[in-house]
Amino acid sequence: MLPTTLWPVVGSLAAAAGTVALARSIWPRRDRPGATWLLLVLGVQFVLTAGYGLGYLVATPWLRWAVEVLFWVSYIWLGALFVAFALAYTGRGHVVRSPWFALLLVLTVLLTALVLTNPLHQLVWADFAVGSTGGLATAIFTRRGGTFLILGVTSIGTAVGTLLLVDTIISYGKLYRAEALAVALSPLPPGLGLIAWTFGIVPAPGINVAPVLFLAHVAFDAYAFVGSGMFDFHPATRRAGNRAAIADLANPVVIVDEHQRVVNYNPAAGRAFDLADRDVLTQSFADCYEGDAIDPSLPEQDATIGTEDGRRTFKVTSTDLDGGSGSHLGYTLVFQDITAERRREQRLAVLNRVLRHNLRNDLTVVGMNLDAAAERADGDVADLLDPAREKTTGLVELSEKARTFERVIEEDGTSLVSVADAVGEVVADLRESFPDATVRVEGTDAAVLRIDPALLRVVVRNLVENALEHGTGEGTGTDDEPDVTVGVADDGQEVVVTVRDRGPGVPDHELAVIEDGDETDLEHGSGLGLWLITWSVTAAGGEIEFDVSDAGTTATVRFPTVGGDGTTEGAVGSGP
Repeated sequence: MLPTTLWPVVGSLAAAAGTVALARSIWPRRDRPGATWLLLVLGVQFVLTAGYGLGYLVATPWLRWAVEVLFWVSYIWLGALFVAFALAYTGRGHVVRSPWFALLLVLTVLLTALVLTNPLHQLVWADFAVGSTGGLATAIFTRRGGTFLILGVTSIGTAVGTLLLVDTIISYGKLYRAEALAVALSPLPPGLGLIAWTFGIVPAPGINVAPVLFLAHVAFDAYAFVGSGMFDFHPATRRAGNRAAIADLANPVVIVDEHQRVVNYNPAAGRAFDLADRDVLTQSFADCYEGDAIDPSLPEQDATIGTEDGRRTFKVTSTDLDGGSGSHLGYTLVFQDITAERRREQRLAVLNRVLRHNLRNDLTVVGMNLDAAAERADGDVADLLDPAREKTTGLVELSEKARTFERVIEEDGTSLVSVADAVGEVVADLRESFPDATVRVEGTDAAVLRIDPALLRVVVRNLVENALEHGTGEGTGTDDEPDVTVGVADDGQEVVVTVRDRGPGVPDHELAVIEDGDETDLEHGSGLGLWLITWSVTAAGGEIEFDVSDAGTTATVRFPTVGGDGTTEGAVGSGP
């Protein structure tokens, strides 16, 4: 006799076909986090829906009993596999390898065994018989406690997996709100269908609507994971990044609550402050280390703390932790070890004082005595003293350059400056120092810069001095062909200062050091001039380049020009 009611069969098989289609769509993405687990879920889901749909056509008692067992075993494993998928997809794959998930697997195996051995104890159902509804073979039995246990455990697993997915998807913000809703709704139709069947709330006696309602489940999942391309984005990447940002960070990180009690810390903090071997959670962080007191309410502070490597100085950066409602929850403290930096600064400060102050004063005295000795010495001795006098004078001038640059950088007083006037003042001064050299100034009087005038003079002075020292500079120049030519131009976008000489120019190894930005034992400059030029130009927001040819060397400095409102067009730095 042919069945008169076919919708349970058609609906179940349609759900099975939809499951296969969804699996085929996900198969190319099987290397993505969680995709393998989802394919396993879909495999079990296919067995459940296809098996139950065909089971309606089987009237043999033992075969119909096998179909019912297959349904319940598949339903049991759906819960565990769905949790595994949710954990892997959301970046919690390590939990799948934890004892907690192993416990879930053990419970799943026990429930499976409970169903398979039901004829022996009848804890899941009793009085199994095959009925007929509209010509379909239906299973009729009395539910026992095992049925409700399976229903409860699987429902809880499904709910946990759904919450994990929804929470992670919502973290994308507005991008996947509709997809998050689809994921949240997808388990509801089959879950509600099973509950309705368990408690007898069905359209026809013995008809299990859960397999049919898996069709809606497939539709929701297809929209969420295929239609929107959610497998092309990896929540696992975000979670791994968050974990790496703290757990894998080389700097110590300690999280404290609003009462400054330790609630979490990363491995680096555990090693540095010896926290890992002690029960420090919920203790006051101040009691967990020896050293300077730390005030989390300060955004940044320095603190010297005793560590496993001795006393170290840290720059401590504090960030507020706020709840979603705006309530203050605590602070994240990030520790950056600046011990070496502080020691380096101390050494540089001492060396700076010695070289700039003590050595300069002593060299001045030495120079005065050398001058006096040269005046009283005969010709041969005076000739021997001349190189010493020149070197002493050069060292004193070097110290003066360093002092001038440091003073200019620290003051940082910008104003509108006529470039031509500043260049003219510097050139006039240098003509007195190099009376035999010919220096010509070319360019416009309209070029104006917003710059520290002292900084501009440092640039021009050192460029012209270098040109005079490394160029001809011996008075061989003429008005038509000067030793050094200084040009000033303004094209409306930038002010360009050029210094051109006629000699061999700056040695290549000197320029190479400046371009590399680093000096080594083998490659280093002979003085401070080029460094002072480069630092000063950078501090003013400009750029510099050198062009060396047989005709001489041309240094070109470009500064951002001043707009109509008096502001400088382009970023202007405040330090080298």
